[in-house]
Amino acid sequence: MNHWADYTFHWDDAPLDISSLFADEVPAGKHGFMRTCSDHFEFEDGSSARFWGVLLNSAACFPPHDQADQVARRLAKFGINLVRLHQFDADWATPNIFQYAKGSLCDTTRKLDPVSLDRLDYLVHALKKEGIYIYVDLLVYRTFKPGDGLDYYASLPPNGAKPYSIFEPDLLALQKEYASQLLTHVNPYTGLRFCDDPAVAMVLITNENDMFNQPFPVVIEPCRTRLLEKFRQWAKVHAPEETIADDYSFDFRKTDPPELILRFYHDVEREYYAEMRDYLRSIGVKVPIAGDSFSRGLTLPSALRDADFTCANVYWDLWGDTGHNKDLAAERTMVFGMIPSKIRLQDKPLFVTEWDMVWPNEWRAESPLMLSSMAAFQGWSGASLHTYRYRSTPADCMGGTVLGGISYRRNFETFMDPAKFGMFYAAAVMFRRGDVAPAKQTQVIELKNEDIYNPVHGMANHNLPNVPATENCEKHRLELRLPGGDIPADAIRPDDNGPASEDKESVLSDTGELYRNWAEGYGWIDTAKTKSVYGQFKPGQKIVLHGAEFTFDGGFATLTLTSLSGEDLEHARLILITAVGRADNTDAKYNKKHTERIEIGHGPVIYEVIEAVVRMNSAVPHLHLWSIDPDGAYTGEVPNVLKDGQREFRIGNVFPSIYYLLTV
Repeated sequence: MNHWADYTFHWDDAPLDISSLFADEVPAGKHGFMRTCSDHFEFEDGSSARFWGVLLNSAACFPPHDQADQVARRLAKFGINLVRLHQFDADWATPNIFQYAKGSLCDTTRKLDPVSLDRLDYLVHALKKEGIYIYVDLLVYRTFKPGDGLDYYASLPPNGAKPYSIFEPDLLALQKEYASQLLTHVNPYTGLRFCDDPAVAMVLITNENDMFNQPFPVVIEPCRTRLLEKFRQWAKVHAPEETIADDYSFDFRKTDPPELILRFYHDVEREYYAEMRDYLRSIGVKVPIAGDSFSRGLTLPSALRDADFTCANVYWDLWGDTGHNKDLAAERTMVFGMIPSKIRLQDKPLFVTEWDMVWPNEWRAESPLMLSSMAAFQGWSGASLHTYRYRSTPADCMGGTVLGGISYRRNFETFMDPAKFGMFYAAAVMFRRGDVAPAKQTQVIELKNEDIYNPVHGMANHNLPNVPATENCEKHRLELRLPGGDIPADAIRPDDNGPASEDKESVLSDTGELYRNWAEGYGWIDTAKTKSVYGQFKPGQKIVLHGAEFTFDGGFATLTLTSLSGEDLEHARLILITAVGRADNTDAKYNKKHTERIEIGHGPVIYEVIEAVVRMNSAVPHLHLWSIDPDGAYTGEVPNVLKDGQREFRIGNVFPSIYYLLTV
């Protein structure tokens, strides 16, 4: 292998358009408001709600109107049906919701900038037209300013005032005011308030913000003193057996607080979510509301028990200018399943608010397949990739810029990446269409009070508690049972919480559709309408699935067959073949182990050509196999032969591409 070629996406368009597969879901909101129904989402008319999405971060939430139309159309073409609006309250972003352009004094966050709001409104309108739903974050990076009426504003962390925003009355009042301004204003392009628009599907109260994350200890006065007094009053009611003196003091910087303080943190956070949720309902918010998006420790799941749904953020190889460059397919633990499973509560939907296997990890092309199949198998309600992009300007290569003093943000932009965003056609269809069957059996992980209120388990600065059962995320459905919850009669009992002992080198899902061999570093997905293989392959290695087999020339590859005509693959009249491995910018340079970046490179974007032979059952005669270029044009016909119901073709040796269409 090691044959590289150009494949640069158009930043404002797509090579293929699969939006017709979901034409009955346009415009967003046509099925009514979304609601929770036990462990999943549904719309008012009873239709199911499943989301494959991306984040728009900071300034990307405020594109010019023409670009908003282009972005919305491009997202729909790739199969995306949800956008999470994220970090648009960040002071380092230009525009942001409080200030459209730098250069004039902005000394308050109590007013929304009219130009920024207009652009945000039009973006929502454009997305809605294309069948794309909106997930709104409320508090992420807001930096409080002198005009906000806080004597201590200058001492607050510039990241949403974590964790003071959870318990300080003045900060809660400002959050409510902002939520009302944003959610109850009338969007002139839809004619609806955000809270009255069924295209706005979910609301998040706060992002990555909790009392159990000690990098942000409570030290600022008068907040610390008020929190201490709040604890004394709480203890009188909830721990009358404890003797708490009127002059009792506690150092909130401690990373191993006693159980009593951890119980207090738990109740403070639960009270915060309840107060904000009740307020949002009072101003007219009708859709599901989540509290926080962390999935760390065992106290937080209990604090989130009253939320309409839970969220999880999960990453692999969080690159800055360095990374570990490990291949997730070759790891024993599947973090894309384990981390979300630690926040997935019984009888509540779970949404993966952020996920990524960050560029320039060389093996990231496998991540959309892993996450999409895992979400479907576990019965999660959706996922959104962090991130599509941070800005709206044209681009011809991968990578953004340093923002807010954080260099790793330039690695998150995905919209030009053939190795990750290039997999979105296959991943979106697989998840939204329900190609992967849900798990047959549920394993319940029982949390006891001694687990929830154990400081070693509850505080996020400690290593995450070992919950061996989460290693079974590729084998069975997993969910957490809080004290007092029921255990279904057919569930695997809590005393079976250990990982399956027979899984020494590989794991097969209880449906038989998903397989991963971490010893050899590859996996596969085998369904009627999607068949996919991914990972590291030896020269000549053959992977045999039901009705299809793949033989590789060797190296890292992902190769996916996706029916686009509705039939199973054997009878499909239109099949997308996606073949992606490594990809990068031209002249990007790294150290020998690819763990340190030396040069970010430039356009055009290049990819390593995948060479492989595919044999598949096919009952449809006279199909042609065409290579697709970034414009969506046929670059050439790739030979394929049908004999005795078996179709065989080789990709990569002539007219190489990352996309091929097998069509009548």
